[in-house]
Amino acid sequence: MQYAAALNGSGLISMEGSMSSHLLLGATVAGGWDSNPDSLGNGMSSGVYTLSPYLGIQANTAKMQVLLQYQPLMTGYSSDVYSNQTMHMASFAILGNVNERWKWELKGTGSYGQDSTRLLAPQQTVVVGEVSGAGPNSASYIPNAGTITYIDGGLEVHYKESERDSIEFRVANSFNQYSGFSSRNSIATTSLSYNRDLSSTLGLFAYGRNSYYYGSFNCSSFGGGLGLRWQALEKTSLSLSGGPQLDTAACGNQQGFSYNAAFSTRLSDKSQIYLLAAREPATSYLGPGLWLISTSGGYQRQVVTTATLSLDLGYVSSNTLTTTNSYHDIYFDCIYNHSLGHGLSISYSYRGYVGDTGETSFRRNAALFSIAWSPNAGKIFQ
Repeated sequence: MQYAAALNGSGLISMEGSMSSHLLLGATVAGGWDSNPDSLGNGMSSGVYTLSPYLGIQANTAKMQVLLQYQPLMTGYSSDVYSNQTMHMASFAILGNVNERWKWELKGTGSYGQDSTRLLAPQQTVVVGEVSGAGPNSASYIPNAGTITYIDGGLEVHYKESERDSIEFRVANSFNQYSGFSSRNSIATTSLSYNRDLSSTLGLFAYGRNSYYYGSFNCSSFGGGLGLRWQALEKTSLSLSGGPQLDTAACGNQQGFSYNAAFSTRLSDKSQIYLLAAREPATSYLGPGLWLISTSGGYQRQVVTTATLSLDLGYVSSNTLTTTNSYHDIYFDCIYNHSLGHGLSISYSYRGYVGDTGETSFRRNAALFSIAWSPNAGKIFQ
């Protein structure tokens, strides 16, 4: 099964199903308290309220699956110190099956608006096996960042050479710009991998990757390595990869080892966990860094038939940024969601982070009560 993350934080959306098209609608209204709305070293607290409508389109045919999602977030504050803010978020996923040998995937995400607003949005998730988790961008905030423009997209082409062997080619690009910094930054990446299935549950692969930074600085990075994908049980998946990564002289000759790990498992019919870890060249919400190091994990439990509890903890850092000093941040959240039926649910959430940019240390905590309507967006437990 292939899944995409629901943009409104409701869980995962299956990309496989009946050949039909349908509209995804929803809205979330929330209110509560924010200790530091602008993510400053000496920020003042304020009451906060948010409105976040959700719109999506899913269409499946015999040869193609399409998912388009859009969600704005509008915030207001009880304190006159802060002005209203807006963040626009969108994503798309298109999967195509040319024939039994050829498949392709086109995916992308984008955000535009005040960077500090993201902490109040419905949780943005990533797919970890069959579990939705908080990715590294959930823990990426910079003080005085202002308005952010962030776009990330990629194309993957899969060729099945034989029953056990396949080749994957991927090209991707990330773009990042803050109004608080006079720079635009991008990283273009191409990779090629050869996959060998040892069994129906275990596969090995070898890959080569090239990354090219352009914008505030221009340099290239080359690397490669080995990896494995293991479906240990029906609801347990593990992916590991790693290898040397060599930067050109223009990057400062920062050599190192790049790795990526993802693990998820269903502990029982009512609980599941995920773990993520990575050290890789990247341009994320942090801005351009030669190395992005991230670790995150979470636990989700169905407390009763109609209620779930989610806990997430994440760490992210980048030691060489061009727009700001080295950055280290810890993110955490606790979300209790109770379904009322007919697509309605209420939730209580507590979110926070502790950040350090070398020059500025800042903390932020937010407590929200939300009412959401999302009749068919996604599911936490698949």
